[in-house]
Amino acid sequence: MKNTNKILFFFLILSLSNSLYAQHRFNTIKTAYKNKTLSYAQYLEYSALNLFEPDKVPSRYRIEDDVKPLKSGTFLVQEIKNNWQILNPDVQKILAKYLSRYDLQHSILSPSGRFRLHYDATGYNAVDMADKNRNGIPDYIDSAGLYFDYAHYLLIDSLGYNPPAADSAGQGKEFDVYFVHISGAYGITYLEELVPGRGNAYSCYMNVENDFRGFQTPRLGSLKVTSAHEYFHAVHVNYAFRDEDVFFMEMCSTWMEDFAHADVNDYLLYLDSFFNRVNYPFSYSNGAYEYGAALWNHMIVKKYNPDLIRDIWTNIREENAMTSIQKVLSANNTTFNDELISFGIWNYFTDERNDSDNFYPEGNLYPDVRFAQNKIIDGEDFTIIKKMSKLSSIYYQISDTTNNLDIGLIVTNLETPTATTMDGNYDPAEKDSFSIDLIALTEDQPLGDEEFFLQNNLVKLTGRHGIRLNVLHQESWRANAVVTLENGGYEIIQFFPMYSTNGNTKRNFIEKIYPNPLVIGENDPVKVKYIVSDEEAGELDILSSDGRIMKRYRFDAPKYNYHIFQWDGRNEKGHFVSSGIYVLVLRIGNSVDIKKLAIIRK
Repeated sequence: MKNTNKILFFFLILSLSNSLYAQHRFNTIKTAYKNKTLSYAQYLEYSALNLFEPDKVPSRYRIEDDVKPLKSGTFLVQEIKNNWQILNPDVQKILAKYLSRYDLQHSILSPSGRFRLHYDATGYNAVDMADKNRNGIPDYIDSAGLYFDYAHYLLIDSLGYNPPAADSAGQGKEFDVYFVHISGAYGITYLEELVPGRGNAYSCYMNVENDFRGFQTPRLGSLKVTSAHEYFHAVHVNYAFRDEDVFFMEMCSTWMEDFAHADVNDYLLYLDSFFNRVNYPFSYSNGAYEYGAALWNHMIVKKYNPDLIRDIWTNIREENAMTSIQKVLSANNTTFNDELISFGIWNYFTDERNDSDNFYPEGNLYPDVRFAQNKIIDGEDFTIIKKMSKLSSIYYQISDTTNNLDIGLIVTNLETPTATTMDGNYDPAEKDSFSIDLIALTEDQPLGDEEFFLQNNLVKLTGRHGIRLNVLHQESWRANAVVTLENGGYEIIQFFPMYSTNGNTKRNFIEKIYPNPLVIGENDPVKVKYIVSDEEAGELDILSSDGRIMKRYRFDAPKYNYHIFQWDGRNEKGHFVSSGIYVLVLRIGNSVDIKKLAIIRK
């Protein structure tokens, strides 16, 4: 058994390595385009040739036969068709035969009569001609007919989606599936004709790999998931096709693979591409990330039901995917922000931390989330100062060896990016700053000192630990701490940006002074809590009642808005000030806020 486990582990590592290598080559092409090493036309040409005739791609950009193909070539092909006029005429000649319907040697109807399956018995595109039941049809094609009929039953008859648009060509009204050799993808759904009167809806047909030779998932498993994946695309484009919705189309089709065929688990091969970039915007798409992001669909279906995904597609006819997601979630007593926060938490509970009862049922098979930092502390305070992409989550793991405590931190930035990359994605380089303070009580402080937590705006994690999140715009942030308990369980504690304006309409202001009065030698130092919303340098002055400066504190443009200044009652010369009323003045640009402090010196 031990040797078997080692073999399985080696196979998994090899599979993931090949997957990442393939993605690396496609990303190499995209990176070269972004860096202007390649033109947009060259980027399209090399990407397309890698799908169909990789030997014609320069070796630096070629994807070899022994690495994992793309899950779907559907939207790359559509991009090529939309930009056909800019391609090199020689490349156009090569690609032309791959962008039109094949004329293959044989065709049969699926058992339901809904699909016409085209195949060759000999030549480059030949399928395996094994025919164990001796019905005159290759077993591979028999299986394909059953799988496509099931995909239609599940999507249309069971889940209630609208069927694909009527076929606009081919030998009849059946949906045409052509089994051909595709060097770089499991399958391709070809958007063929606009549906009359529907604007952005399409009829289509499909090409599917003829033998899946060399694919990491066995042949019939690959055929199963491809039938579900690509047929769902055919359903999608009868609702609407927009470039900006491709991320959601791939998320949905990859989820549908596992929903339809839970025994295959081909989607696991794509999860590294997501977990390694987990701090990317929700709708990011690069030909790999969006397949792993299908876990969002898994979460939504487990928390609610699969009808929500269908309702989103119903709304996509009129509005883009992001707007439709927000609308449908709101109609179901939740919000996109709430589900993005949940998604951040669910993605923490994978690998050895998996909890299949409350989170992903197959979370034990998923990679560990990539932490921005793993930190071991020895009972001391710890501060994180970081920037993170918008519309995403970021993760930290902290172990306090002195107090035998493990804490996972999940910070979610709900702000929608404004910048986009040259390929239309929200730009992951557009980031916001935040900081987290993890504070440990000292040995002389009582366990669970509520007053200490309250005065320092800390959320209590344990009797000895408090935490706070510091940001500029509190409404755009949420954070959760996962605290491991002594019994091996865990507790999830939410901590919001910890300040309240108490109705104050100013952007920069002193919120609290405590203790007030300050009794020197008894309850010092005084703590001045102030909020800064403008990214400008400023100063905090402590003045006597006659206007003399007792203490001046200057600060640079803040990285977040929550600050505490401590003062022991000494002036600039190091002497304690006299009893009396003192004035605190916060100046930032043209903004001024004033508060009073009483000092008693016995």
